[in-house]
Amino acid sequence: ADAQRRQIIESKNEIDSLVYSTQKSLDEHGEKVGEDVKAEVEKAITEAKEVSDSDDLDTIKAKLEALNQASLKIGQAVYGQQGGEAGAESGEEKKDDDTTVDAEFKEKDDKEEKEEKK
Repeated sequence: ADAQRRQIIESKNEIDSLVYSTQKSLDEHGEKVGEDVKAEVEKAITEAKEVSDSDDLDTIKAKLEALNQASLKIGQAVYGQQGGEAGAESGEEKKDDDTTVDAEFKEKDDKEEKEEKK
Protein backbone atom coordinates (compact mmCIF):
# COMPACT_ATOMS: atom_id res chain seq x y z
CA ALA A 1 0.00 0.00 0.00
CA ASP A 2 2.85 2.38 0.82
CA ALA A 3 4.62 1.63 -2.45
CA GLN A 4 1.46 2.28 -4.45
CA ARG A 5 0.80 5.50 -2.51
CA ARG A 6 4.37 6.59 -3.23
CA GLN A 7 3.94 5.88 -6.96
CA ILE A 8 0.73 7.93 -7.00
CA ILE A 9 2.44 10.86 -5.29
CA GLU A 10 5.45 10.68 -7.62
CA SER A 11 3.16 10.53 -10.65
CA LYS A 12 1.21 13.55 -9.38
CA ASN A 13 4.44 15.48 -8.91
CA GLU A 14 5.60 14.48 -12.36
CA ILE A 15 2.33 15.50 -13.97
CA ASP A 16 2.37 18.85 -12.11
CA SER A 17 5.88 19.67 -13.31
CA LEU A 18 5.06 18.55 -16.87
CA VAL A 19 1.92 20.73 -16.83
CA TYR A 20 4.05 23.69 -15.76
CA SER A 21 6.80 23.15 -18.34
CA THR A 22 4.34 22.43 -21.14
CA GLN A 23 2.32 25.54 -20.31
CA LYS A 24 5.53 27.57 -20.27
CA SER A 25 6.60 26.16 -23.66
CA LEU A 26 3.16 26.88 -25.08
CA ASP A 27 3.28 30.45 -23.80
CA GLU A 28 6.76 30.99 -25.26
CA HIS A 29 6.18 29.33 -28.63
CA GLY A 30 2.43 29.68 -29.03
CA GLU A 31 2.69 31.84 -32.15
CA LYS A 32 4.99 29.30 -33.86
CA VAL A 33 2.65 26.37 -33.23
CA GLY A 34 -0.40 25.62 -35.36
CA GLU A 35 -3.87 26.10 -33.90
CA ASP A 36 -4.62 22.36 -33.97
CA VAL A 37 -1.48 21.55 -31.97
CA LYS A 38 -2.18 24.42 -29.59
CA ALA A 39 -5.74 23.19 -28.96
CA GLU A 40 -4.54 19.62 -28.42
CA VAL A 41 -1.88 20.73 -25.93
CA GLU A 42 -4.32 22.93 -24.01
CA LYS A 43 -6.79 20.03 -23.84
CA ALA A 44 -4.06 17.70 -22.53
CA ILE A 45 -3.02 20.29 -19.93
CA THR A 46 -6.62 20.69 -18.76
CA GLU A 47 -7.13 16.92 -18.50
CA ALA A 48 -3.84 16.53 -16.65
CA LYS A 49 -4.82 19.21 -14.13
CA GLU A 50 -8.16 17.48 -13.56
CA VAL A 51 -6.58 14.07 -12.99
CA SER A 52 -3.87 15.37 -10.64
CA ASP A 53 -6.42 15.28 -7.80
CA SER A 54 -7.26 11.65 -8.54
CA ASP A 55 -5.79 8.64 -6.74
CA ASP A 56 -6.11 6.32 -9.74
CA LEU A 57 -2.54 5.56 -10.83
CA ASP A 58 -3.53 4.20 -14.26
CA THR A 59 -5.54 7.33 -15.11
CA ILE A 60 -2.73 9.60 -13.93
CA LYS A 61 -0.17 7.70 -16.03
CA ALA A 62 -2.44 7.76 -19.10
CA LYS A 63 -2.94 11.53 -18.86
CA LEU A 64 0.78 12.00 -18.16
CA GLU A 65 1.62 10.12 -21.35
CA ALA A 66 -0.95 12.11 -23.34
CA LEU A 67 0.51 15.37 -22.03
CA ASN A 68 4.00 14.15 -22.81
CA GLN A 69 3.02 13.45 -26.43
CA ALA A 70 1.34 16.85 -26.71
CA SER A 71 4.44 18.51 -25.29
CA LEU A 72 6.60 16.76 -27.89
CA LYS A 73 4.40 18.18 -30.64
CA ILE A 74 5.28 21.70 -29.49
CA GLY A 75 8.94 20.87 -29.81
CA GLN A 76 8.45 19.26 -33.20
CA ALA A 77 6.54 22.27 -34.49
CA VAL A 78 9.03 24.80 -33.15
CA TYR A 79 12.23 22.98 -34.10
CA GLY A 80 10.74 21.67 -37.33
CA GLN A 81 10.30 25.26 -38.51
CA GLN A 82 13.79 26.25 -37.42
CA GLY A 83 15.26 23.11 -39.00
CA GLY A 84 13.47 23.78 -42.27
CA GLU A 85 14.74 27.35 -42.40
CA ALA A 86 18.29 26.37 -41.48
CA GLY A 87 18.24 23.49 -43.96
CA ALA A 88 17.24 25.79 -46.80
CA GLU A 89 19.99 28.25 -45.94
CA SER A 90 22.75 25.67 -45.59
CA GLY A 91 21.66 23.91 -48.77
CA GLU A 92 22.27 27.07 -50.78
CA GLU A 93 25.71 27.56 -49.28
CA LYS A 94 26.92 24.01 -49.93
CA LYS A 95 26.28 23.94 -53.68
CA ASP A 96 29.83 24.95 -54.65
CA ASP A 97 31.61 22.84 -52.05
CA ASP A 98 32.27 19.64 -54.07
CA THR A 99 36.06 19.99 -54.02
CA THR A 100 36.81 17.84 -50.98
CA VAL A 101 39.81 15.58 -51.59
CA ASP A 102 40.60 12.44 -49.64
CA ALA A 103 44.30 12.08 -48.95
CA GLU A 104 46.48 9.51 -47.27
CA PHE A 105 49.03 10.68 -44.77
CA LYS A 106 51.66 9.22 -42.53
CA GLU A 107 52.34 10.54 -39.06
CA LYS A 108 55.97 11.02 -38.19
CA ASP A 109 57.15 9.81 -34.86
CA ASP A 110 59.98 11.34 -32.84
CA LYS A 111 62.62 8.82 -34.03
CA GLU A 112 62.05 9.62 -37.71
CA GLU A 113 62.31 13.36 -37.06
CA LYS A 114 65.63 12.94 -35.21
CA GLU A 115 67.05 10.82 -38.04
CA GLU A 116 66.08 13.39 -40.66
CA LYS A 117 67.75 16.18 -38.72
CA LYS A 118 71.14 14.37 -38.60
